Amino acid sequence: MPELGALIRQLQSQFVRSAEPHRVFDALLPELLRLGESEYGFIAEVWRQPDGAPYLKIFTLSNIAWDTASRERVERERVDGMEFHNLKTLFGAALVTGAPVIANDAPNDPRRGGGLPHGHLALNTFLGVPLHYGSELVGMIGLANRQPGYDAALLDTLDPLFQSMAGIIASVQLDRQRRAAESALRASEERWRHSFEMAGAGIAQTGADGRLLEVNARFCEIVGRSREALFVASFRELTHPDDLADDEALLRRLVAGQVLRENREKRYLRPDGTALWAQLTVTAVFDAQGRFQHTVTVALDIDQRRRAEAALREREALFTKLADRVPGVLLQFNVDVQGVARVPYASRGLRDLFELDPDGAVRDDARLMIERVAKGQRKRVWETLERAGQRLESWAIEFEVDLPSRGRRSVEAQGSPERLPDGSTTWHGYISDITDRKQADAALMNAQAAARANEAKTEFLSRMSHELRTPLNAVLGFTQLLLGDPSAPLQDSQRGRLGHIERAGQHLLAMIGDVLDLSRIETGSLPLAPQAIDLAALIDESFALVLPTARAGGVALVQRAGGDLHVQADPVRLRQVLVNLLSNAVKYNRSGGQVVVETAGVDEHAVRIAVTDTGVGLTPAQQLHLFEPFNRLGAERSSIEGTGLGLAITLRLVELMDGRISVHSQPGSGSTFNVELRRAPAPPARPAAAGQALPDAAAPASGSAPHSVLYAEDNRLNIELVQQLLLLRSGCELRVAYTGREAIESARRQPPDLLLIDMHLGDMSGIEVLDALRDDEALEQVPRIALSADAQPQVVRAALERGFDEYLTKPVDVAELLRCLDRHLATRRPAR
Repeated sequence: MPELGALIRQLQSQFVRSAEPHRVFDALLPELLRLGESEYGFIAEVWRQPDGAPYLKIFTLSNIAWDTASRERVERERVDGMEFHNLKTLFGAALVTGAPVIANDAPNDPRRGGGLPHGHLALNTFLGVPLHYGSELVGMIGLANRQPGYDAALLDTLDPLFQSMAGIIASVQLDRQRRAAESALRASEERWRHSFEMAGAGIAQTGADGRLLEVNARFCEIVGRSREALFVASFRELTHPDDLADDEALLRRLVAGQVLRENREKRYLRPDGTALWAQLTVTAVFDAQGRFQHTVTVALDIDQRRRAEAALREREALFTKLADRVPGVLLQFNVDVQGVARVPYASRGLRDLFELDPDGAVRDDARLMIERVAKGQRKRVWETLERAGQRLESWAIEFEVDLPSRGRRSVEAQGSPERLPDGSTTWHGYISDITDRKQADAALMNAQAAARANEAKTEFLSRMSHELRTPLNAVLGFTQLLLGDPSAPLQDSQRGRLGHIERAGQHLLAMIGDVLDLSRIETGSLPLAPQAIDLAALIDESFALVLPTARAGGVALVQRAGGDLHVQADPVRLRQVLVNLLSNAVKYNRSGGQVVVETAGVDEHAVRIAVTDTGVGLTPAQQLHLFEPFNRLGAERSSIEGTGLGLAITLRLVELMDGRISVHSQPGSGSTFNVELRRAPAPPARPAAAGQALPDAAAPASGSAPHSVLYAEDNRLNIELVQQLLLLRSGCELRVAYTGREAIESARRQPPDLLLIDMHLGDMSGIEVLDALRDDEALEQVPRIALSADAQPQVVRAALERGFDEYLTKPVDVAELLRCLDRHLATRRPAR
């Protein structure tokens, strides 16, 4: 709250000038209500009854009179202060506990002891803030009806103002005590005129040896001793040790006649160990012959005044500390009638914000500040300042300053003008550094733009993945059915061809995943599963994927193994790297050419894979841009197909696997791509897989009804695949729902033994279908399996959290789907 510092300064200034708390707080209350966004309120001093119970005496109160009687009471009691003694109220709770009270449902707050008088303004929300000065509860602030309610943040924001108000109230109390003491002193002085004994000031006669010869009652009171005790005492026994040397020296000068009278302040030491400040007037008395007789000491108790002065110094120190610790600069900026600008006051922040000494030359010459304003902005700043001064309007502006050591910074200035009697104008203002905030705002805007772009890209890739996975589901699903159906055995040549189809489909599936993972590759968050990989076997698999293209182009594939080598890498990602390199080597080769893959150990820590082709080669300029995404180096003008992503992804994948890739090429002589990866020890031997057979189903119980599977799917090809799969399970009966609503109605009408739900139906999502069936007791124990082409991790996680038992992705793994159905149906009794 930028104007808070100016308000505190104004509050202090008004109190020092007027010393009338009613006038100061009358002017402050409207500002406090504005800052606290409150409808009405009060500022009060805490008084105490003889038994110590606190009550409130109002300094100033909003006009809440609701009828003639209440208006007359307010006016009648305003002079001496309206008193509130009822502690069974919200402000009473603050008085009793000494802690702030926030009541944002005031009508129902249990701390209230009763309601409001008929006609009184409504009390909806209330904030009661006790004001402490040190450990003493001196006053209270009450605010009511803030629209959003009150909170600790508002308390923290206004705390500096509350502390300043507490200091003022404490000063008022000290001043009241001081005036009471002065009144008593004047009464004592009046009595002194009639008799020494009734003197209001302490009077003592002291001999040359320091012994007390005569004292009056007031002196006895000051030093806290009886007359009898003082007559056998010396002033030395009454004096604070720190003041004794000065008293001894003064007595010697008085006895010697070097000085006749002296005024000074000293501390008397009372019997209880406390010190009391007194103002002394010490006069030497001589007889007619000029011989020293005694001194007369008139002692005035100034302990309250000294304490008040200490409190004032403490208050000023508190304000200075507050001002110096407020981020930015609190200042007064004065312009006289001749247009000369000065800075009468500036907090310590001026050193950082303008690199100027607040106590230096800027006090008399504000041009030193103005010269810090960036050129080109000074005229605007000065014109807005003058215009605000002429109209006596608040001033707020942002501009930049050029500092000798910190360079250019952005600042925000705010101020309120005041016309002084001499015609000059003083702004009470606050300037803060907003450089970091401006930079943060710019960074946030950039981050939000980047986030929107990433969201759009992710949404696009997700949709493309779904559309590509759906037809692959049929390709791979029916291929696995043909390969694994024991009722229709295939010839070896047919099995080999279908194996090629399956491997090609699986590779295409992996490539779709790679495209989806492109953003994660770019941010370094792509998940990897590194393990020890047999290079020769992985190269064979890669050759099988590229072989049809190589044969069509008349290019031979050659492998030259450098021994039994293993590397530490992710098998899917390394296969993707090899296929990318092999595909490029074939595409950019010549008919009758060849592609040679050589493996060799570099040392005990690394293995090199070299892919060499006999193609057209690369120029040095092309090699500089070889790994840039979507840059096909001019091949886009040829008949060779491609996207320009392969090598970019290859580079990032190799780096993610803690490897490196390099290229050596000359135009017309072909190219060699070298991939170096970490060497790994050979893993334990495992029996070779003879092809994945589909799992056998458990034989259904004799005479039992078939299990019912309800499949919610809107793609007929996917439905046909699942129908073909369930033909392998004689104990299963498939029911199909083409929409989410149809699935809900069918499940409720005839509960199935298992729900198989696609995540993207025509009319609703799979999660919405599940939510609609959640409270149906007949379906509570029915297994729920998600089967979807949406393979995004966050979608899978959300589905499992919402109640799906398993989540299978398309293209479906036929064996995995059958095992999943068998596993869940084995524990279910068929529905009747």
